[in-house]
Amino acid sequence: MTTKDGRVVGTTKVVDAGDPATRWNLVVMGDGYREAELTQYAADVKSFTDKLLTSAPFSTLRQAINVFRVDVASTDSGADDPTLCGGTGATPATYFDSTFCSDKIDRLLVVNNNTAFEVARAQVPQWHMIIVVVNSTKYGGSGGGVAVYSLATDAEEIALHEMGHTAFGLADEYEYLLGCGKETDHNQHPAGEPAQANVTTTIDRAALKWRDLVASSTPLPTTSNPDCSKCDPRTSPPTGLPANAVGAFEGADHFHCGAFRPQFTCRMRELDKPYCAVCTRRIRQVLNPFLPLVAETTGRLSFLRVHDRGTGFGPPSDFLDVEVVVRLDTEPGRAFGFQLRDDGNEGARKGMLDTLRTAFARNHPVRLDYRRTGIDNGVLIRVADLP
Repeated sequence: MTTKDGRVVGTTKVVDAGDPATRWNLVVMGDGYREAELTQYAADVKSFTDKLLTSAPFSTLRQAINVFRVDVASTDSGADDPTLCGGTGATPATYFDSTFCSDKIDRLLVVNNNTAFEVARAQVPQWHMIIVVVNSTKYGGSGGGVAVYSLATDAEEIALHEMGHTAFGLADEYEYLLGCGKETDHNQHPAGEPAQANVTTTIDRAALKWRDLVASSTPLPTTSNPDCSKCDPRTSPPTGLPANAVGAFEGADHFHCGAFRPQFTCRMRELDKPYCAVCTRRIRQVLNPFLPLVAETTGRLSFLRVHDRGTGFGPPSDFLDVEVVVRLDTEPGRAFGFQLRDDGNEGARKGMLDTLRTAFARNHPVRLDYRRTGIDNGVLIRVADLP
């Protein structure tokens, strides 16, 4: 179908983190919603944005993200469902011409990308990513130039997975294309290193993309598939290995063997799981530049180390560039390196250190306000003990 099968009704900024010129702008559009169904569409978008902004790491990057909802009315409800993939044969008239069965894969749900790009340019010229929610309860999605997801069970999880592809260039971490046991040509990954940050074909510790996250005691490969003719049947990490250990787990990028993923599981492998440490880092790399210069984070301190030669809080031989290193329970796997405020107020510096130490000792939550100087670095401006 074509754009004659509906119209663009208008645009609403539903998450406002600031000027679109300085923030990361996500544009949500709907397809297969009739004009009378746009109220439901607005509720579906809210469900997605609520999930997005309460899921790590986006929950700590809220200040970087604007979300715009573009209301688009279609003539009919739903999406094309070709009989080629066992579908109903339905061909509703929709604005973005959404269809299942792309590339003869039933779950591969796509839209007309060019139409989506045109609408985004007209409605939100400073857009960074487009995601289209399709008014169908059949399972499907895709993560190409435009991310797409349906209203199947776990719709918001599908959306976060497809965002991983479209916005952050992440690969699928599962080891099949059609499904386990449904293909014979995905046994061994082709030679060559994938471009995506979260999959690799090497198990050389010195060359591994995420080597800095791998403990010296973690074996490489961390798991090996004993039978490359099928998916690895194991359902949990090897005995004795921490559940969140980073290593090289065989089975990824749609192949049973020869490709490795960073952790046993991840949202890019399985819905309803958090992003792995490597995917999380990639997301932060993309979104951190859009955070305001003054940022905040909250949580309980799971680690605190002080390097402050000038005040007697650290050893005299300590020449690290940062004065305080902290980890928060709200941001597992991430360490912040902070300088203390540089306005010459020694009392304020000592007060912040005392608050940090007390909060750490008593397991109290704190709020840290800081001026960003890097992805995980900054100058602490204020430390507040929270109730």
